[in-house]
Amino acid sequence: MKVSIIGCGNLGGSFTEGLLKAGVFKPNEIIVSDIDEKKIEDIGELGVQTTTDNREAVEKSDAIFLAVKPDTVVNVLDELKLSEEKLLISLAAGVSTDFLQEHANARIIRVMPNICAGTAEMASAYTTAENNTEEDEEFVENLLNQMGHTIKVNEDLMDAVTGLSGSGPAYVLLVIDALKEAGEDLGISEDKALELAAQTVKGAGGWILSSGESIEKLIDRVCSPKGTTIEGIKVLETEKLKESLKKAVRSAAERSKELSK
Repeated sequence: MKVSIIGCGNLGGSFTEGLLKAGVFKPNEIIVSDIDEKKIEDIGELGVQTTTDNREAVEKSDAIFLAVKPDTVVNVLDELKLSEEKLLISLAAGVSTDFLQEHANARIIRVMPNICAGTAEMASAYTTAENNTEEDEEFVENLLNQMGHTIKVNEDLMDAVTGLSGSGPAYVLLVIDALKEAGEDLGISEDKALELAAQTVKGAGGWILSSGESIEKLIDRVCSPKGTTIEGIKVLETEKLKESLKKAVRSAAERSKELSK
């Protein structure tokens, strides 16, 4: 099987890197298309095929990853004129399967990935249209799980997924940056503070996924009575960190809904 990726911006480029890193496809099985010749030149250094002609990319592939901005989806699909012989996997935020079916006759699966695709540590979710096959769904689910971890959801939850895991890396990066800066303020060098902050977040995430315990219980295990951690937690509760993050997720989810209108 050969696949094409239409759009080589941040997401399209990261997704291409993730496919290669996870060993899902060989470089010669991927063709990337973008109108920006510089982006195509850069991604071509990975060994993938490249073109500035979307139609050429589609003709050479069995499955098409649509990684363009939501406001360009209609123009791109009208250009591609896809048939049911092709599997369209849309990565465009806020664009529903119903909308995609209005502009493409292809079999359709909608995916909400995130920028961590490039490290094969991506959290994602997908939803299916009525005309795709079980084989299509199995192919996409296996592919996404090789690039991290995926779940299947009803389409009415895709905006929530966008706000949570689609935008989530930026929230976590902000937390890491704050931890890093706090370490610097206390005398740790910038590079060492960043290493400690990033590894702390990575380790905490792995702990949650592997422990089988609730987050509350894990926090209690770190917070000894009259210890250091509980003092930090008190500050975060006073500053309403948890509520701020929840508001951020809701705001991003609302924006995803707006994009679908």
